[in-house]
Amino acid sequence: MEELHTRHTLLQKLQIRQDDQTWEDFSRYYEGYIYIVLRNFGLSVEDSEDLLQEVLLKLWKALPNYNYEKDKCRFRTWLCVIIRNTVLNFHRKKSTKNSKQNTNFEDIINKLELISEAEIDHISEREWKTYVSNLAWENLKADFSGVQLSVFEASLEESNNAVLAEKFEIAESSIRVYKMRIRKALCKEISRLNLELGG
Repeated sequence: MEELHTRHTLLQKLQIRQDDQTWEDFSRYYEGYIYIVLRNFGLSVEDSEDLLQEVLLKLWKALPNYNYEKDKCRFRTWLCVIIRNTVLNFHRKKSTKNSKQNTNFEDIINKLELISEAEIDHISEREWKTYVSNLAWENLKADFSGVQLSVFEASLEESNNAVLAEKFEIAESSIRVYKMRIRKALCKEISRLNLELGG
């Protein structure tokens, strides 16, 4: 598989030719993020899985006309607007079908309609940071020993190196080294992913 250098390059490839491999790369990188945003808009797991495919189909159709302007609107914000509109349409259809049932679709629809572009941008960034951090962590796990990983994970809740050293029965200096190495690798991987995927 050809490595992608930037998200912009990926978008250009999709806009120019929309070949299967480029679309597969795009889907692989973005479907987890799309799913997280769908869940953020209050959908169930099942509805999110269904709408994920709908969002990907809309993107497939809309990407050739997407005009990337970094200073005006980030790709993720544009993507989240599509996701919000898909969720909004989903609830509108459900409210029409279930108009006689005691379901609170109008409140849900009103809340979704009131979400401003600034709020969507905030949601897109917050969820992106979480998504990329988790992706980076998954990518790095194989590079470190079980003890190193355990120490780092424990350090997220306990910052005192002496306490960690006692817990894991290793020297404080080793705790510091493990934390530093993993933090450095994590920052590097997050930067790489953000460059490649559009951070």
